[in-house]
Amino acid sequence: MDILIKNVTIIHEGSDYHLKIFDILINNGKILSIAKNIDASNVKIIEGKKMYCCIGLCDIGTGSGEPGYEHRESLQTLTQAAMAGGYTALAVFPNNKPITQSKADIKFLIDHHDLNGVKIFPIGALSKDLKGQDIGEYMDMASAGAVAFSDGLESVKDTGLLSRALQYSGQINGIVIHHPNDHYLSQGGEMHEGEMSTSLGIKGVPEIAEVHVVQRDILLNAYNEGNLILHCISTATSIEDIKSAKKDQKSLFATVAYMNLLFTDEDMGDFDTNLKVSPVLRSKTDKEALIAGLSDGSLDAIVSNHAPLDEESKNLEFTYATPGASGLETCLIACVSGLKNLIELPTIIHKLTIGPRKLLNISIPQIAEGHIADLCVFDIGDTYTYNANLVKSKSANNPFIDKNFEVRILATLIG
Repeated sequence: MDILIKNVTIIHEGSDYHLKIFDILINNGKILSIAKNIDASNVKIIEGKKMYCCIGLCDIGTGSGEPGYEHRESLQTLTQAAMAGGYTALAVFPNNKPITQSKADIKFLIDHHDLNGVKIFPIGALSKDLKGQDIGEYMDMASAGAVAFSDGLESVKDTGLLSRALQYSGQINGIVIHHPNDHYLSQGGEMHEGEMSTSLGIKGVPEIAEVHVVQRDILLNAYNEGNLILHCISTATSIEDIKSAKKDQKSLFATVAYMNLLFTDEDMGDFDTNLKVSPVLRSKTDKEALIAGLSDGSLDAIVSNHAPLDEESKNLEFTYATPGASGLETCLIACVSGLKNLIELPTIIHKLTIGPRKLLNISIPQIAEGHIADLCVFDIGDTYTYNANLVKSKSANNPFIDKNFEVRILATLIG
């Protein structure tokens, strides 16, 4: 069926259509025409009150569930959740069972039969078996299609190991994704260390647990001339260090989890376990610095930090609940609703679409005639309530269930 998108503002930096209102006609999965007042018969029409169209979103560090944890998320439900949230590309972490560390593991993800058209880009294990002792087989994994190497949200304790990872991956122009967190300092912490944790009587995670690892990693990347993405930054001090280091290091990048842009530790007074995430939600000052870091280029991408968990892992007392929240379905609508008065809308969209693809050196879809349709269409003139019966993920560990948004995703189009 042909599709006609009416009166939509296109957001795509570098395009002749950027921030202009057009109709878009899609025929057999390709963009046939972009023009004013297109008249076509026998088409499905997408229209709204104040519509925008961008390329499909791309996520870095998605928790996939399958293989090994299909009770939390299968690749089918993962990609259904992705499409519901406007995503057409997912770079998935290797923390599966078996761990993504061989050609076969990578091919399983890329060639899976039930991806709903969503492109999966595997991230291979940085260390063998994710144990943080020996580096993985980077060349083999890269030849099979791995786009980067990481141990997920497991921070590497061994400085020598991370140094070797940067050195050897750099020889094949590989990318290391590392989440900075000193486990010796953060161990046992349930939330940000501050006045709120003290008042609630909960052990906190000090900001130095992240900051000194960020500083270490910046030095290691410069020494090894590597390609490093500091993943899910959460503190103001880290932003300052990254901003300064980027003046000299062109291969240093950073991401931020969307929930750290929208919540602070002050939101945790009700002990909502769906707000117990990693990295922890920090102070208001940290949140403001993260928002500023998106605008000034210190942060290159916004990630969903999608971590599907079963009810048995979350429906517990706060201190016993596993950290993590699903995010694919709510990342875009929450960011646009919550940040549009603080960050320009084109910047938000760039950090969700072009930014992540540039970090991973993967192709960027185009909004142009003759190109395959890879689009997300959303309306900021409408309201939307994300309730439980709309959840596409197999897990419902999301703090936005039953919350209202000032934006609705109308369509995710993939070919």
